[in-house]
Amino acid sequence: MARKTKEDAQKTRDQIMDAAETVFYSKGFTLTTMSDIAESAALSRGAVYGHYKSKLELATAMAERVIEQVAPFHGDENLSPLLNLKHYCLQEIRSYIEPSSIQKVLFFLYVGIDDSPELLQHRYAWEKKRITQINALLKQAITVGELKPDADFELMSLYCQSIIEGVFSIVHFGNLPETQRWHKAEQLCEYGLQRLST
Repeated sequence: MARKTKEDAQKTRDQIMDAAETVFYSKGFTLTTMSDIAESAALSRGAVYGHYKSKLELATAMAERVIEQVAPFHGDENLSPLLNLKHYCLQEIRSYIEPSSIQKVLFFLYVGIDDSPELLQHRYAWEKKRITQINALLKQAITVGELKPDADFELMSLYCQSIIEGVFSIVHFGNLPETQRWHKAEQLCEYGLQRLST
């Protein structure tokens, strides 16, 4: 019986976090109230407070849950490191744009948190994972001779990060037709990464 109660409690926490994703995404951290989240979750405020003592605790749990669920990038061993890097960049761009839990949480962490230090830590952790992945692929590209070993590694890493940010901006905020945006994103990533080896 205790196990069922534990499962019910987790189900309620998930219900609250699902609601929090939607409300934080639409209203941001400052304007969201626990009452908004309770209403969205179809629960009482008491039920929400029974699981989370504050809005910050709930936002932190929501961000941790989604970020932990994101599967790590696994490159195709039949492709070159730079081609895998292109696929990784596109995967990152999609995670910011295509509707999903991770898209809502990333939007919240980048736009809606009002620089809360506790929540900024989750954004920095996400960026650290991204930098680690980019650097691993760049090192592989140097090892197989796709990139020069004496190139400015830090600059190449920053450049790859700027490709992700720039292509995201063009695809998300630009006026590309829906039918063309991912084709253009792929072309832009490929074109940008080709500049690394010239």
